[in-house]
Amino acid sequence: PPLTSDLPIDVGTSTGAHTDYGCLTMVNQANSVVGLQVQNTKGDWITAPPIPGTFVINIGDMLSHWTGGQYKSTVHKVINNNSNLTRISVPFFFEPNYSANIVPLTTTNQSSQGIIYGNHLINKVTN
Repeated sequence: PPLTSDLPIDVGTSTGAHTDYGCLTMVNQANSVVGLQVQNTKGDWITAPPIPGTFVINIGDMLSHWTGGQYKSTVHKVINNNSNLTRISVPFFFEPNYSANIVPLTTTNQSSQGIIYGNHLINKVTN
């Protein structure tokens, strides 16, 4: 539901910190309302302001596992800046087949075990 302007200024987070389940997420932030933040490797939150004509690309859990951890899942959240404007965001989620076995192409510091995408999805949603 839309956030109304009668909410307190410090209303905080609209969508809490998380990583996406699949491979890649493409996000078109369709207007100039700021809301998306990503976490850097130091744990700081960085605002990802909308830039006309661009997409934000988030790496998901399956791409991270597939690359043996070489590419990390993007931790991100959406904040409510209590603007009187509506924030529009159009995501596209690129995900494996539900029954796909995602086996790392290389083993670095992660297990060489495969992950069934559907099992990962269910575990992520229920925990």
